[in-house]
Amino acid sequence: MVMLELLRVQAQTQAQLLTNCVIALARDPLSPDQLNACASAARSFEATAHMVGLEAGAELARSMEECLAAVRRGDIELQQQLIGMMLQAVDLLDSMAKLPRTTPIAPLPHLTAVAERTETQPSKHKPVILVVDDSMEVRELERKLLRFRGYDVVTAADGLEAWYAVLSGNIDLVLTDIDMPLLDGIQLTRRIRKDPRFKKLPVLIACDKDNVQQRWRGFDAGATYYVIKGTFHDTLVEAVATRIGPTEF
Repeated sequence: MVMLELLRVQAQTQAQLLTNCVIALARDPLSPDQLNACASAARSFEATAHMVGLEAGAELARSMEECLAAVRRGDIELQQQLIGMMLQAVDLLDSMAKLPRTTPIAPLPHLTAVAERTETQPSKHKPVILVVDDSMEVRELERKLLRFRGYDVVTAADGLEAWYAVLSGNIDLVLTDIDMPLLDGIQLTRRIRKDPRFKKLPVLIACDKDNVQQRWRGFDAGATYYVIKGTFHDTLVEAVATRIGPTEF
């Protein structure tokens, strides 16, 4: 357990280092040294994140490294908008590294009486997550995973249905697929971001594993983060907890 805590501290340090590298890259976007430093910091965070079980953070760090490699090859141009997305990404990594561990810890004896007194108090508000996907199987998988972890979940089969659910004002986080009828995930995200009422509503995009372009399209539309299809068991709950906090399930 001590080693795990030391690794989590190391992950926090590496997240801060990666943040500093991206900030330096923003000042000198054409510097090969800064590109290499950012890529190296992303690799270091990815390795540590795997060891402490932050799979969503490891995946995001790997995506950043892939993006930086594409910049070095000249496949994509490093513009300020892309750097802004990277800054948003490293902010998420820093938040993940600081998440409290979810392993239940036995209460201290002198706190038992306090716990017993609070059992009769009204339960706290459970965060409500909107799951949007035109595949019933995927919706059910995501719904079950999130409900098992203590979240309330509502679902929508397309972007338009999801938009009306968002307008209810009862949603704490949106998890959406990209390719859907009527209103796709990118259009849904843009519509959410254009409404001042939902400016800070977290939106997670579900992307295909090897489609880096989908991830950056999502960020460009205003998505807060992304999860990779096929890895929901490892990354979905972690990504949600990073944005709206874990529940006491």
